[in-house]
This record gives sequence, structure tokens and C-alpha cells, in this order.
Amino acid sequence: MNWILSGVGIGVILLGIAIWRFRLINLLTNVDKTRVIDQEKAARLAGYYLILLGTCFSLFGYVVQALSDTTIVLILACFIPVNMIFVVTYMVFQSRNMR
Repeated sequence: MNWILSGVGIGVILLGIAIWRFRLINLLTNVDKTRVIDQEKAARLAGYYLILLGTCFSLFGYVVQALSDTTIVLILACFIPVNMIFVVTYMVFQSRNMR
């Protein structure tokens, strides 16, 4: 297991849990606190996204150790566009929560 990627993944998961659980939307740069309609929804969306992203990093850390280089490049080539789709989806849902 690649400990650097897994450590980053665990850190991002913990950050997502903290934002979701304690409603720490002041840590989010893409959310203007004065324009948010529902702070709980904004924190939940950001927390879920960060938990998903951290899980992907942790899984990728495991995959780096277990698979060959060609397979890793293929997985990384698929991970980047899928992650961009998740980012756009997150931003659209977060923008619906703004005034």
C-alpha cells in the first residue's frame, strides 16, 4: 500500500467528516456564508464529496501497490475525468443552495 496516498485519503476523509458533522462551512472557499440558504445542506454536500474523494485516494493507494504500471495508468486515466464530473456535480448542487 502506498502510505502517502492512503494518508492523504484518510486525511481528506477526516476533513469531510469534520465539515459534515460540525457544519464547518467556514473552511470551504467555494461557499460564501452570507449567501448560503441552508448551512446544514452545504456542509453535508461538502462532507460527502470529501469523503468520496478521500475514499478514492485510499483505494488508489492500495491499487498502486497491488497492480502493474499499465493498469495503474489506465485507472488514473479513468479517475481524472470521473473526478471532474463529481466536482462539476458538487458545484452545481452547491450553487442551488445559494441566494
